[in-house]
Amino acid sequence: MSYQVYSVSLPEHPEAVTFIQGIIARNFAGLVWMWRHVSWIKKSNETAEGCIQVKAGICGKNEVILVSYWKNQSSLARFFKSEPHQKMMNYLSEHPTNLALYNETYRPSRSGKYVNEPNGLAVVYAHHTHANGHTGAARAT
Repeated sequence: MSYQVYSVSLPEHPEAVTFIQGIIARNFAGLVWMWRHVSWIKKSNETAEGCIQVKAGICGKNEVILVSYWKNQSSLARFFKSEPHQKMMNYLSEHPTNLALYNETYRPSRSGKYVNEPNGLAVVYAHHTHANGHTGAARAT
């Protein structure tokens, strides 16, 4: 079986930022709020100026994580001041025991590997993406 492996040629000082957002429901009210709003939170990231791609994942019944890729730190900073982000933070201020939130930002130091199609930073640096053909063996599990 043949597949493509992509890598990214990063600039010397990459401007792209990877933003990790985690939401943990700490009680039933937080759980209801989280599941009612997670799609809206993802969409507010996706439509924000400077956001390139968002990946959302379910960590468990009471935790979700969003990984988003931004053109630069200033785009992400504008998102923090946006109405959707402020709405989420207002909920937390009004109901401090319902949720635990965490976020982290990272700048790439080297390329990742992307199999069959570019994603993440390979989308940010699409014009610097290189594909190499590889052959992989399929295994039945």
